[in-house]
Parts: sequence; C-alpha cells; structure tokens
Amino acid sequence: MSIFPITPLVRRVQGLILDTFNVSDHAAQECAAELVALAEGWGSPEAAAALDWSYRVKKDLGDKLEWKSGAERLTFRKQEEDRYKAYDFLIKRPPLA
Repeated sequence: MSIFPITPLVRRVQGLILDTFNVSDHAAQECAAELVALAEGWGSPEAAAALDWSYRVKKDLGDKLEWKSGAERLTFRKQEEDRYKAYDFLIKRPPLA
C-alpha cells in the first residue's frame, strides 16, 4: 500500500508510465504517486497538474525503468541531447559587442 494518496493526477501519470514502460500496475502507481507528491511538494497541486507529465515521466524514470519501445527511447534521448547542445551553444557564445 502506498503512503501517498491516489488522486486523479496520480492515475493520469500512472497511465503515462504504463504506456511508456514495461512495469506492473502496482509499480506504475507507486512511481506516479511519488512523482506527483514531489511535484505538489515543490509547488502546489495546481502547478503539479500543469506540468508536462509525458516529459517528466520519461526524464525522471527513463534511466530506471525498461522502455516499451526502443525507438521511443532513442528519440527521447536524441531530443535531450539536442536540447543540451542548444543550451551549451547559448552559454558558451561570446557576448554581443
């Protein structure tokens, strides 16, 4: 039994986890409840509900759980790599004169 409450947001995040990873219903519920509790603790229930949960699930659990689709995993990793390269470019760019 989870120490976290099971809310509609937890159920929504659980569904995203089940769609993305090879996990049991129970494991997905535990992960979802923990992620939602953390998000609500850092902000508010309203702010947590507004997060891009599809991204958060992949970002936070992508290295911990087995992906259902290897292609989806590679696509996500490539997007992350491209995002980091873009940030790096902006950070290392010389200042405008």
